Amino acid sequence: MYLKSINIHGFKSFADKTTIDFLPPRAGSHSVTAIVGPNGSGKSNVSDAIRWVMGEQRVSQLRGKKSEDVIFAGSATKGKMGMATVELIMDNSDGSAPIEYDELIVGRKLYRSGESEYSINGRPVRLLDVQLLLAKAQFAQGSYTVVSQGVIAELLLQSPAERKSFFDEAVGIKEFQIKRHQAFLKLNRTKANIEQAELLLKEIIPHLNSLHKQAQKLEERQELEMALRELSERYFSTLYTQQQTHITELRIQIATLKSHITHGEEQLLTIQQTLATLAKEGSRQDQFMALQRELDDVQREQHELERTIAVLDGRMQSALSSAGKHDLSWLKGKVSELEQKVSELERTKIDAEAAYTQLQTSVVTLRESVASLMSERASLEERKQTLERETMRESAKEEMYQIIGIKAVQAVLEERHRFPGTVHGAVAQLASVGSEYALALEVAAGTHVSSIVVDTDTTAQSAVQFLREHRLGYATFLPLSTIKPRPIPHDIDQYLGRSGVIGLAVDLISAEKEFDDIFLFIFGSTIIVESIDVARSIGIGRYRMVTVDGDVLERGGSVKGGYRTRRTDGIGFGTSLAVGNSKDSSVREQELLTIEDRLTELDQAIDRLETDLGLRDAELQTKHGVLSLARERAADAVREHASTLQELQLIDINPAEYDAVMQTVANEKVEKESSLAVLQSQSLGIQEKIATFNTDEEAKKQRIFALQDDMHTAQQTVNTYTEQKSTLDIELARYETKQEDLVKEVYEELHTSVESIVSKGVESLDIDALQGTYSDMQQYKYKLSLIGGIDPAVVDEYEATKERHDGLSTQLTDLSKAIHDLDTLIDELDDMMRKKRKKGFKQIRTEFQRYFEILFEGGVADLIEVYGDESELLTDAEDDAEVPEVKKNTSQKQVLTGIDISANPPGKKIKNIQVLSGGERTMTSIALICAILRTNPSPFVVLDEVEAALDEANSVRFTNILKELASESQFILITHNRATMHAADALYGVTMGNDGMSRLLSVKLEEAKEIVT
Repeated sequence: MYLKSINIHGFKSFADKTTIDFLPPRAGSHSVTAIVGPNGSGKSNVSDAIRWVMGEQRVSQLRGKKSEDVIFAGSATKGKMGMATVELIMDNSDGSAPIEYDELIVGRKLYRSGESEYSINGRPVRLLDVQLLLAKAQFAQGSYTVVSQGVIAELLLQSPAERKSFFDEAVGIKEFQIKRHQAFLKLNRTKANIEQAELLLKEIIPHLNSLHKQAQKLEERQELEMALRELSERYFSTLYTQQQTHITELRIQIATLKSHITHGEEQLLTIQQTLATLAKEGSRQDQFMALQRELDDVQREQHELERTIAVLDGRMQSALSSAGKHDLSWLKGKVSELEQKVSELERTKIDAEAAYTQLQTSVVTLRESVASLMSERASLEERKQTLERETMRESAKEEMYQIIGIKAVQAVLEERHRFPGTVHGAVAQLASVGSEYALALEVAAGTHVSSIVVDTDTTAQSAVQFLREHRLGYATFLPLSTIKPRPIPHDIDQYLGRSGVIGLAVDLISAEKEFDDIFLFIFGSTIIVESIDVARSIGIGRYRMVTVDGDVLERGGSVKGGYRTRRTDGIGFGTSLAVGNSKDSSVREQELLTIEDRLTELDQAIDRLETDLGLRDAELQTKHGVLSLARERAADAVREHASTLQELQLIDINPAEYDAVMQTVANEKVEKESSLAVLQSQSLGIQEKIATFNTDEEAKKQRIFALQDDMHTAQQTVNTYTEQKSTLDIELARYETKQEDLVKEVYEELHTSVESIVSKGVESLDIDALQGTYSDMQQYKYKLSLIGGIDPAVVDEYEATKERHDGLSTQLTDLSKAIHDLDTLIDELDDMMRKKRKKGFKQIRTEFQRYFEILFEGGVADLIEVYGDESELLTDAEDDAEVPEVKKNTSQKQVLTGIDISANPPGKKIKNIQVLSGGERTMTSIALICAILRTNPSPFVVLDEVEAALDEANSVRFTNILKELASESQFILITHNRATMHAADALYGVTMGNDGMSRLLSVKLEEAKEIVT
């Protein structure tokens, strides 16, 4: 076996992927490869990479402080890498490594997140697998396969005990040490299993004797239990049928009331929609103002026509014949007097019109205010009715929650801070469920869906006391410290993959892991299936099954099903637990009081505005009469002024012109009178529209009041029906709760469903006989309690316990045999390692003396075994692989505790190797390493500047030894030494630029001299 190549990527300074290829063996000798480069170029990182991929765990040996230090940390031009990878590709054509491949690839990856991976030929393996494989191939990754300058320096400075561990690996017993360690761990586990089996056996024997006695009493109990069961079935069947009949009657009554409520709410909604429409209709005062302006315009035009007609009348009344009979100066005075009168009357008319307009605007504003207040009143009435309905519903819910236990759950959750331990929450709060399976899982959980999960039974006791003291109802508590999960049968897996089988109920919920035991206790082995047909294909009675529609198929064989919907008045997966919220109730009551106060204020304001509006309307009529009178007087004055003026103008007209003037005036008068008639008709029409508008507005107001009265009446009717329904709902909830408790009690008492009992046609009892029957049942239970609580399955338990007892006895026998086999294996491994160590140590000792003499050209060196008391042997508690070498012929039991080294260079006699010079210690260590390699050669060896302290002559002798050792091992040298470079078959140079990354250069041997110079 030899090393073909190394792939390095991201390891220390080798950021880019780097491949180092090595020469294959030639002429019976392995290659010697030298890796050179200046200080700091990263050449020693090659030896670190080889040590690291072979499983080195000590970061200090890799010249680092933490594991991620081996990953390229980045430079000025390249960012840090997230992973380091090293691969050793070795030729295994000789089968040195026990694998079925001609090529062995050992790889290791380390991610910056801390994850580490080992692989052999691309397959992930454990570190132990890598170590065992390398040990079988004679690699010594912990000692001499990779030898650095530090190892050379420390080898002679180690204590004898530390050096002994080094020699154990050097003699090639690492593989046996690993096997012995694994056997020793297995032996300890086997002994622990024996102790556990013996303890179990001691516990089982008394229980087995007790079960034998109980089995004898079982027959005595059976007659009493049979009589009790018959009586219980009649009692429970009668009680269930009676309660179910009453529940059915209640549901019919509730359905009728629901119909009445729905009809009443529809009427109420219609009224509210009508009121909303009327309230949202904008004020029509713009229309009224437009009509009023149109009337004013027509009347103004009408007055102008009347004025013109008056002028024409004046002209017609003047005659040419009277021209000379009139007093001209008197007429002129009369005209002047009439002009002044017209001016005064016009001012009076204008003042009257301004006052009328101002009052009219005031009336419009009042009407708009009344409309706005009435709209607000309608909205408040609607909100008031809504709040009253909500209050009524909440009141009914409060009573219902008290009955079904939700109020108690809510009280505990709200006051969880007062209890000594932790209240985790209701079961429904601790898991999330897909909506498609929510109904099935709530049915499967039953009453436990509202059970409260706490940490310990102490917390549960405190919560129960709290509910009792405050009369808040009852609740079920599930302490994490005491709940035992129900076992899931092993054979259930064969049904879970079938078509129509959704899965185990416990697998369909999502919850924190700490609550696993809670949900296993609640659901156990319950299976969720699509339909009853699927359950039948599995076998009804084999397991407890629940369909997605909520049908339940119990293990006892009963089937419970029908139409079912999720209850909205209880607790379920995904529903809110915020019931009986006193804060919301208080806010609602406060809002109702505020609305009542505001309605009172609005009624008072509307009354005041209505009164004010009536007074303003009366005043408006008065102003209108004053305006009409002013207009008539102004018109009369205009006509008189026009007549006098025309008379004055016609005095000088000659008779010939009179007829023509009269004819023109007459025609014009007829035309004006016709126009006046049209205007008078328009004025009447507009006045009728205004009157109609006022009538409609009043009718609208009256209609709003009427609708508000109707809404109040309808709401009272709905409230009455709602109160009746709430009363029946509470009674129904009470009976349903009693029925659920009865179903649970029957299942707990008889381990069957009450429906299956009823379906058997059990004879019913008279209602009056129920109490007496219940007393008889209690007497039977008392008699059974005197006999003792013996489980009907005690015989099966006895047989199972006896079978377990026999099995444990057999297991103890097998374990004892296994311990004997392991002890024998360990003894064999100890003996094998002892022999191999003795033989290897002898060879290493001989070779050490020889190589010492070669390097020092003389001198004496030796390896000395150090023996001591067995108590002096330091053995790692984690690795019980030490095998003490016992020295024969001693009065006390002496064991090999260490290896000492004696080294005397030529001409010196040294008692302590610590006084050797640095170069002497280096040559001594090299002699020892070479002796080990000669005795137990590794497929390849990495020497990292081990000859740095040697002079040129010693370096030459060292290279001669390397050529000798190259016949068995491949050498990779990291060196600065010129003599060592000359001994290499291949030469690689490592450089590092300003980017902080190491790069590899392949150099011809003839150019090596220039490179190192």
